[in-house]
Amino acid sequence: MPDPGNEKQEAILDTALILFTERGFFGTPTSMISKEAGVATGTLFFYFKTKEDLIDTLYRRIKEEAAQAMCRGMDKEKGTKARIRRLGINAVEWGSQYPAKMKFMEQFAHSPFVSTTAQEEGMSHFLFLQDLVQEGIREGAIRDLDPPLLFCMMASSLSGLIARVSMTDDPAERGAIIEQGLDIVWNGLKAEGKTRVKSSTRKQGKE
Repeated sequence: MPDPGNEKQEAILDTALILFTERGFFGTPTSMISKEAGVATGTLFFYFKTKEDLIDTLYRRIKEEAAQAMCRGMDKEKGTKARIRRLGINAVEWGSQYPAKMKFMEQFAHSPFVSTTAQEEGMSHFLFLQDLVQEGIREGAIRDLDPPLLFCMMASSLSGLIARVSMTDDPAERGAIIEQGLDIVWNGLKAEGKTRVKSSTRKQGKE
């Protein structure tokens, strides 16, 4: 049987997500959140001591959910390009399915209303992306540039792709846009010229 207390907490978080993205931090008083969620204001403060605590909780949760969705199936892909492609497809699917969560992440990514602790915890879920970029650089598949810069450029490109895909409902057009967008993402990351070839492969070619 569902926990009624947990249902109230989820209702508060779901309502806060919609209101924060529509009205911003200052335009969303806790009284409005509790009213729209169908709970007493005292109930809201039972779960969240302050509005800042509420937005931190929401930020942490969405960041973790997004990271889990984006890395799904990447371990089964062979090679950096294939893993980045899988990441991109996952990101587009998640962002298109949950536009309010995607908007919230972008809206409050560098917001002073989200605590430094929550921002750091949120970003910790995406360390696998930094590892992917660094591994690609070591293998010679990705440009040998500043990894955080490459990470930021990739994230910005995927965000733009999600926004463009969301503008059409036609499956064929969406598919074409996704392919074009993923090509742009990879072409911006990939190392120029030929990638490094393992010594064993070079030796086989000479024999």
